[in-house]
Amino acid sequence: YLFVDPENLLYDSLMLNRGIKETFLSIETPFAFLERFTKPGGTKQLGEVLSKWSQAVYIPPKQEQAFNQGGTFLFDGEETVFAHYDASTGAHSNIQE
Repeated sequence: YLFVDPENLLYDSLMLNRGIKETFLSIETPFAFLERFTKPGGTKQLGEVLSKWSQAVYIPPKQEQAFNQGGTFLFDGEETVFAHYDASTGAHSNIQE
């Protein structure tokens, strides 16, 4: 599923990383891509996403939202059980952890 936050309320509340530096110039970006490209099956998900990209274009309502980084969060009620803030493009959490 793709969840979007047009008003940026959740992104702002979670204080997710954002900005041009984090999106394009962070040292974590090439390392994240290196890991993805060198592990077996590492590009499978990327290929699946890119093959559907032309059908799933989302233009954020606020221009600065294009530079938001994501994260992975697990909540148990109001308690945060797991939190991972993506440091840069491609630097996602390991959901196996």
